[in-house]
Amino acid sequence: MPLIAAFQDNTSLYLVMEYMPGGDFLGLLLREDVLDESVARWYIAEMILCIEEAHRLKWIHRDIKPDNFLISASGHLKISDFGLAFDGHWAHNQPYYNNHRLSLLEKLGINVNGDAEDQKETAKVSASRPRPQSPERTSRRQVEAEQNATGEGILNYRNRMEKRKLARSVVSRP
Repeated sequence: MPLIAAFQDNTSLYLVMEYMPGGDFLGLLLREDVLDESVARWYIAEMILCIEEAHRLKWIHRDIKPDNFLISASGHLKISDFGLAFDGHWAHNQPYYNNHRLSLLEKLGINVNGDAEDQKETAKVSASRPRPQSPERTSRRQVEAEQNATGEGILNYRNRMEKRKLARSVVSRP
């Protein structure tokens, strides 16, 4: 789904997208109740092509459901709502962004300890890992060197190191 324009006012963000007169696939299912087998095969094939294209572009959608397939005027499906999508890039890693925020806070002399869960997790991590001699954070090269040494790849490394922040995490609906 192409984004044509975006703008906002004091209360809302507006996204102007391509008009899809067929609505979403869930709406079609609710209107039709039961689809003929040939129609069902057509739409399943279209869904597979949408997901296959996202995967070809190295994206994991993570929110596949009938509401996120929109029907164009020509009857073809387009996949929408990439709000939970992940491209496997190390920079889409919450600690990466946290490090940028933390370094800014450090420069400004602001100390943020987080909530009780953050403090408990920090204490657990600190107790289980020896502290580095220098205050530098783990660099991308260090992470890649460890991945290469273990041969486990980015997703397995992230699974091992950051259990709550993964591409393999459970998102969406069953």
